Amino acid sequence: MESLRNFLTGPRLLIVVLICAIPFVFLGTGSLGTAFSGSFGTINGEDVTENDIQIASGSAVQRFKSIYGEDFNFDMLDEDFKSESIKQELILQKVLEAGAKSLGFVNESTKNETKKMIVQSPIFQVDGIFNEGVYEAQVNSNGYTKEGYIDVMTNFAAAELFRTSFNTINFVTDAELLELVSLFEKSSDINFIKISFDGLMSEIINSPKELLDYYNDNQILFFSEEERSFEYISLLQSDYNKDVQIPDTYIENAYNQYLTRFDNSAQIRISHIMIDKMNYDSRDLAFESILKIENLLKEGNNFSMIASEFSEDIVTKDIGGDLEYFEKDIFPPQFDDAIQDLDLNGISEVVELDDTFHIIKVTEKNIEEPLSEEQVKDDLINELIETESFALMQDDFNESEEMILQNSSLIEISETLSKNINSTNSYTKESYDFELTDSQIKDYLFSSEAQMNQPFAIELTDRIIIVSINGINEPQLQPYEEVVEDVSKLLSEFKAIEKIALLSEELNGISNNEEISEFIGAYNYVINESFVDVKRYSSLLPREVLSKVFNSKSGVRLLSDANNRDKYIVDIVKFNSPSVTEIDQVLSEYTSFGEDVISTKMSQIINEDVFKTARVNLNNLIF
Repeated sequence: MESLRNFLTGPRLLIVVLICAIPFVFLGTGSLGTAFSGSFGTINGEDVTENDIQIASGSAVQRFKSIYGEDFNFDMLDEDFKSESIKQELILQKVLEAGAKSLGFVNESTKNETKKMIVQSPIFQVDGIFNEGVYEAQVNSNGYTKEGYIDVMTNFAAAELFRTSFNTINFVTDAELLELVSLFEKSSDINFIKISFDGLMSEIINSPKELLDYYNDNQILFFSEEERSFEYISLLQSDYNKDVQIPDTYIENAYNQYLTRFDNSAQIRISHIMIDKMNYDSRDLAFESILKIENLLKEGNNFSMIASEFSEDIVTKDIGGDLEYFEKDIFPPQFDDAIQDLDLNGISEVVELDDTFHIIKVTEKNIEEPLSEEQVKDDLINELIETESFALMQDDFNESEEMILQNSSLIEISETLSKNINSTNSYTKESYDFELTDSQIKDYLFSSEAQMNQPFAIELTDRIIIVSINGINEPQLQPYEEVVEDVSKLLSEFKAIEKIALLSEELNGISNNEEISEFIGAYNYVINESFVDVKRYSSLLPREVLSKVFNSKSGVRLLSDANNRDKYIVDIVKFNSPSVTEIDQVLSEYTSFGEDVISTKMSQIINEDVFKTARVNLNNLIF
């Protein structure tokens, strides 16, 4: 399992997510049909659904295939190992999803990128063109609606964005630090060709017909957001305060209980000297021994010294017989009787138990006077109101849940509970700004489980809210005229992606320098450069490109995509190791070890933290 966790390195996981996210929802594993059933619980407050388990199982399959090849058969693994692999995938998936939601990574931008990824996925295409009919059939056959599938994939993409946003600090020994400096201060001589995505985009011209065709062929990208409105009943504990009845004898009884608690909380510390009857031939001989000790104490000898010398309690004799603070639930009642009338430093008579004799001394006494009944009256009443109002609210909550199970309407619940029904405006996921910000409400309202006019009770920190959706405005295809700018941008992006792929393939196949120069000269957005002594964290090239360079070997040509979608074709001429002098000059800069960490160790720390902080509450899962 450690190897599975440590596999989650940045570049690899990103490839798995972006390339495999869409297909693996439809994969699953054949042996899991009977392993998962019923209600599955939560992870970090996120509900675990059957779809989540299917995604986790598919992700586990893809992860092993990415390590061991496409021919790897996940079902041949041991059942326990398979289950543990899927469980770890599930935990990782839901913890990251919860984190992504808390930071707002599930937003319109992420959703739009997910839609574009769906449109570009071969699984939903016919003859290389996205087909909405195929898309709908595929997702419906796997239990999703079109919008529901987009939501699932949006959450998945947001979770990946959240994971890559982590930044941690690692610590190394001096030897490891020296090795690290040598590695990170290594430089490279490179030649590269860059194809600018934005430059290419700026030269693309779309005809009116192309725009209209793209709009018609990719209508899923231009639907409005679904809107939902709801009604709700709010059960607030403070609203029940007026319903609490104060019994006539309550104050008197509660005050007596207060006095009892007060007496029990008195701080009395005791020490003792013990004689064990089992150490003597008879009870009388043991009693003679404790009487001799009692006489020594009456003569004025120090209690602690006598305990150290004569006590037969091997646990306390070396600390003067100290038993710490007296508690009635721990010590025998004979001890309580013996110290009742003792003042500070008072010494008891001999106390006899079944197997032992004791002499007890009060070494500390901190007893305050209790407050009067009038002084604590308000606190006692408030305590009762707090307890009883919560109980009344819970009674209404339990009754509402029972009515929900009987398919009662929100109106029927409101009449039974004598509570008002409130209404909201229509919200999309992005425009949701309901006065109660708890994410449980939003998550339920926009989940596939939420149905029209079907009440659902949610227990929050300070109240209970019963919600029922009373309006759903389904996503509608927006008129072409209103989204023509978005159509133009998306079509240009689509063309640019295809054009860059063709150009890079063609350039990569040219080996003659003169032909390369001639080819590059024909395009304003293609350049050819050479750099010497480029460091790993140089600003001359994108970090993701340099990362790929420094994970390769001399003499290699590699193709790399930058995050801004520029394409790089890089020839690595050679690597240059730093000299001893150069290492000495920068070694001190690495002692804090802030930004420059080994990516594999960094990933390991991130994922260990994910699993450590996971609050797993699963049931009906055979792992």
